[in-house]
Amino acid sequence: MPSFGWGRRAGRRAAALAAVALALVASGLPGCGSGAKAGGGEAASARCEGAAVLCDRRLDEVVFAGTHNSFAASKEPGWYFANQTYPISRQLQEGIRALLIDVHFGVYDPTTGRVRTDLTAEGSDRNKVAEQVPPSALRLADRLAGRVGVGTLNGPPAPYLCHTLCELGAEPLGQELEVIRSFLAAHPQQVLVVIVEDYVPPATIEQAFEQAGLLRYVVTLDRSRPLPTLGSLVAGGHRLVVFAEEKGGSPSWYMPAFSFIQDTPLGATRPDQLGCERYRGEEHSPVLLINHWIPPFPPSLTVNAAIGRAPFLRGRIERCLRTRGFKGAIVAVDFYQRTSVVEVADELNDGTP
Repeated sequence: MPSFGWGRRAGRRAAALAAVALALVASGLPGCGSGAKAGGGEAASARCEGAAVLCDRRLDEVVFAGTHNSFAASKEPGWYFANQTYPISRQLQEGIRALLIDVHFGVYDPTTGRVRTDLTAEGSDRNKVAEQVPPSALRLADRLAGRVGVGTLNGPPAPYLCHTLCELGAEPLGQELEVIRSFLAAHPQQVLVVIVEDYVPPATIEQAFEQAGLLRYVVTLDRSRPLPTLGSLVAGGHRLVVFAEEKGGSPSWYMPAFSFIQDTPLGATRPDQLGCERYRGEEHSPVLLINHWIPPFPPSLTVNAAIGRAPFLRGRIERCLRTRGFKGAIVAVDFYQRTSVVEVADELNDGTP
């Protein structure tokens, strides 16, 4: 049975939470979303991500289990070279709380049933794409949907979740935003983080979030102040934290990622190359993103499952937290269900002060 708390902590604490619920009913106290205040200014009897202890922790003091290229799921139709097996809806149900997504412009071609990347709308071209993807991927995209970047696309561009080439897999952005909205609506004590690798203008993202009914959930963080606690986000109902890698800043909730985030290096080809040095972001950016995947092409389930085993994964997270001076982090993996990312996040959140 999927867990609706922080990973599988909800199952371990079911009896305790039931007792709290009975006490609340008996006393007539409202739940966390009511805005009732405790002495520390947080909501009374709050539970955040399935555990009351997390309500007093700031965003940067919690370990968030996350997925890299969250949208690219091999169990969904039409995906080639996917980084995940199951879609975002299942990821959320199974404890993933941070999503790394790429948004591109694409045009649906009814003659092939594929989405074609609108490189012109993105300010790109075939030569730039050829530098970013292996030749075998570009050849496959050409065979599936027609020569990438060549010819006329019949229709207006729309935002899709794709990894560089929409010809190799695409999900309408609005469709997956609806999944996120449904999850937030059904789980009022959960906080989600979304990091957008953006190839479309902020106005396109804003319109998609508005149409999906997500603007009621987004939060604007103040870079000049300590990050909010999970309890304050839950109590206020603003439980969706959104960052953009390139064009963040307007609207205010679409925040510049690497002002708030500093991450670890990309491009490791062996487990011993997974380091903790700062790669992007500012020295004092308050959130740590641990990129924990090895990216040979095509993505390897076997290799990523090996580095996702609990001892190795926990050891790297603890080393990065210690050497970088953080108490929490976003930990993004490939093929999450073959790793221990949710369980390790649970354990570290249980143990952090």
